[in-house]
Amino acid sequence: MSTTLEPDGTHDGLPAFYFDNRLDGPVLSHLQRWDELAGTHTGFRSTVAGGYWVATDGPAVQRALQDWQTFSNTSVTALEPDPKFLWIPEMLDPPEHTAWRRLLGRYFSPAAVAAREPEIRRTATELIDALADRGGADVLDDFARRFPTLIFMRLMGLPEEDLPTFLAWIHDLLHLSHAEDPQGSRQLSAMQAVSAYFDEQIALRRRAPRDDLLSHAMAWTIDDQPISDRDMHAFCILMFQAGFDTVPISIGWALYHFATHPEQRAEIVADPALIAGGVEEILRVYSFVVPARKATRDVEIAGCPVRAGEMVMLPLAVTNRDPHRYENPLEVDLHRSSTNHIAFGSGPHRCLGSHLARLELTTAVREWHRRIPDYRVAPGQELRQHGNMYGLQSLRLEW
Repeated sequence: MSTTLEPDGTHDGLPAFYFDNRLDGPVLSHLQRWDELAGTHTGFRSTVAGGYWVATDGPAVQRALQDWQTFSNTSVTALEPDPKFLWIPEMLDPPEHTAWRRLLGRYFSPAAVAAREPEIRRTATELIDALADRGGADVLDDFARRFPTLIFMRLMGLPEEDLPTFLAWIHDLLHLSHAEDPQGSRQLSAMQAVSAYFDEQIALRRRAPRDDLLSHAMAWTIDDQPISDRDMHAFCILMFQAGFDTVPISIGWALYHFATHPEQRAEIVADPALIAGGVEEILRVYSFVVPARKATRDVEIAGCPVRAGEMVMLPLAVTNRDPHRYENPLEVDLHRSSTNHIAFGSGPHRCLGSHLARLELTTAVREWHRRIPDYRVAPGQELRQHGNMYGLQSLRLEW
């Protein structure tokens, strides 16, 4: 994928590009493209499918994420202004969204997450110890994708033997290129399979509740009304997608970064206190989430004349890599005093699971370097990353 885009023309006075964020590309190419676009435009029009606006001004992206009254979460995918599936609570706006977050907050608060730290550390060490004597591995398949997914399955009370099936569904839902799935049929099939799976899990909990988040949620009420099976299903779909992909992607970037920056790897091995700050910097520099919002009224953002009902893409990378916001913004600085990044979003829809994600990522990096401190990218591989969510497709390391 070239990072340079040639304009197709103009749309309402702004440049128009055939910009398809679903396309995969060489490692770091998506971030480099955002750097280029943010350096030359505050916003533009994508001509893909029905078209949508893209904001590339860092402050404007953050303001839009905070303004839920104007930029609604009723759709969060630029190509799908009228989504077929509802994700709860992400695709709700306040006050309904607020009620759900209040109920979920007790499970993802700093105290609740800290109580899970021994289990999280134990799971990470078991997986890493199983790899340590092998001399090398695809660390995404063998560690990064398994570790946080196991933690989340336990939280939700899902059978751990279903892990391979879950990983296959996540791949088809989030990581197929347009060439692999031009009509979206594989993605739709995976979503239908996930949907059927959670229908079954909900029915099981209705008959015999357990001590897990899914069972607990069935006893909740909102506005004094029990949660319907339909809304419980939408909640499960969101938890599935949120819990099984973002942390694996982050771990992959952390291992890639320290494999390609041996001097910084030596620093964190010598001083593990640097790991927490390094994790924040990796989240910032390798920002991979590209949310979108649906305009509720005619509004201008980043120079784009958005009409009510149109979609706006809001790439977090243009804020997190903004040279007006950070000195040397493209560099991971283990000694940066404050990052104040928006890798977890901003505003009322900021990621509810950020405390859990941080603990998992910090634990993964700390325990990996405690056991496998010296490693490198294995030669003979072409490193590529997915579109949509910019995770590495594979990463073979050797040690």
